[in-house]
Amino acid sequence: MSVTNSLHGRDLGDAGADRQNTLVVIMFFAAGIVFLDRFGITFLFPQIGGDLHLNHSQLGSLVSVTAVTWAISSLIFSVLSDRFGGRTKWMIVASLVLFSCAVGLIGLAPNYGVMLLLRAIIGFCEGPALPLIQGAVARASSPERRGRNMGIVIAGTLLIGSALAPSIMIGLATALSWRLAFPLVAIPGILVAILVAVFMREDRSADPDARRITARDFRLVLANRNVPLALVGTTVCIGAIIGFGTFAATYLSEEGLSKGTATLVLTVYGCIVALGSIIAPAVSDRIGRKPALFVAAICSGLVPVFFVLFAHSVPLLLISLVVGLMAGGSLTLITYVIPGESVPRELMATAFALQIAVGETIGGALGPQIGGAVADATHDLKNALLLYGAAPILLAVVALLLRETAPRLGKKAPARGAHEASGEAALS
Repeated sequence: MSVTNSLHGRDLGDAGADRQNTLVVIMFFAAGIVFLDRFGITFLFPQIGGDLHLNHSQLGSLVSVTAVTWAISSLIFSVLSDRFGGRTKWMIVASLVLFSCAVGLIGLAPNYGVMLLLRAIIGFCEGPALPLIQGAVARASSPERRGRNMGIVIAGTLLIGSALAPSIMIGLATALSWRLAFPLVAIPGILVAILVAVFMREDRSADPDARRITARDFRLVLANRNVPLALVGTTVCIGAIIGFGTFAATYLSEEGLSKGTATLVLTVYGCIVALGSIIAPAVSDRIGRKPALFVAAICSGLVPVFFVLFAHSVPLLLISLVVGLMAGGSLTLITYVIPGESVPRELMATAFALQIAVGETIGGALGPQIGGAVADATHDLKNALLLYGAAPILLAVVALLLRETAPRLGKKAPARGAHEASGEAALS
């Protein structure tokens, strides 16, 4: 007997827009807290480094070790989730509770070794959260709202984990101390875990009489050419985003902008990109994933170029950053929406985790290093930004090679092709 998706009527998405919206709002905050707890520590490095007498290499390793354990656990637990039928509710709850507790303990770390261990634990506990969250949202969303809903989740990571994180972490550390800041930012994670436990309905879409997914079924994750293509696109996208984020503030400072002006530019950009992570996927729901991703890729490349061109004209720079309304959707589309619609829905979480694991370990690690090496070799940080502007060209090429997966456009294709292109294929 095959595992099919004929029971969509039981999905949260088909049960009503209100239930979809409730889930998306909760997951918006859940994803945002994940990234606040992961990257918030970087804004307190001056205080932490001074108190614990850490060098720059040790501070960097506190970020690197989290990325490594994050990538490993995201793949392990997403595969397990799909293997046992996509019942993710309590895995998400456990992830939120465990990493929040580990974050709270950071404030008690007496030395570098203990802090490094806690950061490794944080990464391992946080790793499954985002792919499982996106899998739950994708399964719960009606096809015409899937891109928008998944974009809203990513907007949470950008708004809470990036735009608001400096004010939250620095504000708490300044008012109290960095040791008290971590237990306080851990509290929201526990509260959101309670909301997930109370309001999230477990996925009951799978046929109870159908066989469970076997190890052989996971070959389907790479069987559709969209997934390996997306791996290339995700690696480029993550590498360019993390690399640009690493050097953007330093570049503006070297170009003579005051700290206040640079903060304004980066905050405005962060908010625009967060909004774009909703707008671009929503546009893709209407016009298709391929054209939306192509435009998003081109806009992603323009952002670093505009930083170089208009660094000395802040009004022009701020106006040019409107391209972020499409650029902000590139990561959501290539890492989540397209891979999720290219595999059987029972394997969505695995497809997401594979993208994250490869993208983070290759793109996330090499992006900043290559850019830094280029800047050092040419003695000009401008060249690193131009490199990050050129990299998304490869993402645009990937967009042209992908098969369309948007459900609305898929209806124009033959029934079987549309079915398989929309992440609704059967496992047989």
